[in-house]
Amino acid sequence: MRKRLFMIVAVAAVFFCPFCCGSDDNAITAGYGFGIFNRDADFGKLRGQGQQYYFYQLAYAREKTLVTNLCLLAEPFVAYVSDPNRGLDAGMTASLKYYFGKENRNSLFATLGAGAAYTTIKFEEQGTHFLFILQGGIGYRWNNYFIENRFRHYSNGGTERPNRSVNANIVNIGMHF
Repeated sequence: MRKRLFMIVAVAAVFFCPFCCGSDDNAITAGYGFGIFNRDADFGKLRGQGQQYYFYQLAYAREKTLVTNLCLLAEPFVAYVSDPNRGLDAGMTASLKYYFGKENRNSLFATLGAGAAYTTIKFEEQGTHFLFILQGGIGYRWNNYFIENRFRHYSNGGTERPNRSVNANIVNIGMHF
């Protein structure tokens, strides 16, 4: 009972975080993701199921500058999973985003963050539909447009068994407004 209550509170807090803080910049992104580094002999396949993992993701991001070149990024997302089964993922991540250039509008950047998600997919690697996220990425922003490559790690955080990771690479393109 305590695990379920903790999961509900954590997911609710993560979903409402971006609506409570002001932002300096907003963005929308579209991405394509695929399984990678999932401890299967075949590249990109899920361990246990031996099937490919593909999805399409849409996200809305709110970016708040903390100090020069360092921003807090709150990003709710929804993803349509096409393989291994059809389904949806919905979640929220909070990340730190660092711009390497003097001007944030034309610069290389890196992100590192964590979050939570709910998936309708029954992954054999996970014992639950509530998952935690660790992710990191690198990208380039040019004026109001950007491209980013991200690595995402899904885990149930040891709340259920089994707890084997589901890892993905996501290529995002987006626009700031």
